[in-house]
Amino acid sequence: MAGTSFSSQQLDVICTALYQAKDGDQLVHLFRDMDSQVFCSEWTSQPVRIAYIYALYHSGNYDRLFEVIGRSRFDERYYKELQEIWYKARYKENESKRGKELGAVEKYRLRRKYPPPRSIWDGQETIYSFKENSRKYLKQFYKQNQYPTLDQKKEISRATDLEIVQISNWFKNRRQRDKTRLECAHYNRPQMMQLQTLAYSNLPLNMNINMPYSCKSE
Repeated sequence: MAGTSFSSQQLDVICTALYQAKDGDQLVHLFRDMDSQVFCSEWTSQPVRIAYIYALYHSGNYDRLFEVIGRSRFDERYYKELQEIWYKARYKENESKRGKELGAVEKYRLRRKYPPPRSIWDGQETIYSFKENSRKYLKQFYKQNQYPTLDQKKEISRATDLEIVQISNWFKNRRQRDKTRLECAHYNRPQMMQLQTLAYSNLPLNMNINMPYSCKSE
């Protein structure tokens, strides 16, 4: 199946279908004879580039994959899936070199060492599914109003791209943390330990207790 036998529109459709099906074998076969042409002017659509990147991942050509992602530009709607491919390729490359599967800590270190390039990342660190700018906006709003109305939550949603339920949960959790800090401020550490011990001594032995919040600041 030679790439030159298709028009650019046909290639877009084929690449989109094969990529959505995650048919790596067919994509590798498709691009085998057109590797040198795939980024010429007639083959530069994003569906083709993304399918090509997946073919590189499937075939284990990680160096070429990193090169293509780094020098290309993509719409923001593709960032998440391309970041997943980027990280998976980093994991596979490292596992191949070390000859063993990576653990969670090792994967975390690789993510910190090899963040995605700006071609597929807006540069904002995501913490607990909240981007840095969103967290700043929420904190600033919280200083003015700890109990936003539904209309205000909709306003926050438009400004941060967060769902209403995410916003509601963030404010609820933040109020609980602040309440816990205020309660902690009334007692010194020995008193807190004594109160906790007294409270737990009256609970069944088989009951698991998880303290939801600590006295530490955020």
